Amino acid sequence: MRCIHQSALHPREFIQKYDLTQAQLAELLGVSIQLVKTWFAREEPREPEQRYLDRLSEIDALLEIKKTIDAKIPPHLRKLFNL
Repeated sequence: MRCIHQSALHPREFIQKYDLTQAQLAELLGVSIQLVKTWFAREEPREPEQRYLDRLSEIDALLEIKKTIDAKIPPHLRKLFNL
C-alpha cells in the first residue's frame, strides 16, 4: 500500500490549495470565524494550535487519497456509483 506522508499545512496554504474561504475553513474545523481570522491577521497573526494543524494534515491526507482513488476508478464505474 502506498504511504502518503503529509507535512503540516498552515491554514493559509490549506485554503489556497482547496480554494476555501476563511469561513469555510472555520466550519471545516468546527471553530469560530473569529479564531480563524486571528491566524490571518496582518499585524501579529496568531499561530494555530497544533491540534488544528494536525486536523488540517489529516483532512489533506484524506483528500489526497481520495484524489488518487478517483483517478483509478474507470469512468463507467464512477457513473454507475454516482462518484
